[in-house]
Amino acid sequence: MVGPDAGGQQVVRVVDTVARFGGDEFVVMLAELDVDKVESRAQAQLIAEKILASLSAPYVMSHRKDGGTEITVEHHCSASIGVVLFVNHETPRADILRWADAAMYQAKDAGRNAIRFYEADGENSVD
Repeated sequence: MVGPDAGGQQVVRVVDTVARFGGDEFVVMLAELDVDKVESRAQAQLIAEKILASLSAPYVMSHRKDGGTEITVEHHCSASIGVVLFVNHETPRADILRWADAAMYQAKDAGRNAIRFYEADGENSVD
């Protein structure tokens, strides 16, 4: 996802970190967001939407078995994205991951292909 996606647009920035967390879960750490919470939320929303759009694009795969006929398959993927905003090291990592996981499950409960932000008051916002 770093670099251009199929549409030629940057999905995440060079300063961001993408890591496989386990199974089919990934963590994307966005660096250098605006210090203003409203603006940083808008920046995170935009990047999450780009990730969602990139993952939602169909994957076309071709396979030729033993020199036979080539088989082409189009695969569609859905994603559920949970987002937590935090400042530097003020919040323990375990809490950040737990809150992001909770927001992700809210997105899954919404029918997938959704983005949810974890809010400090315990409510997950609908985006």
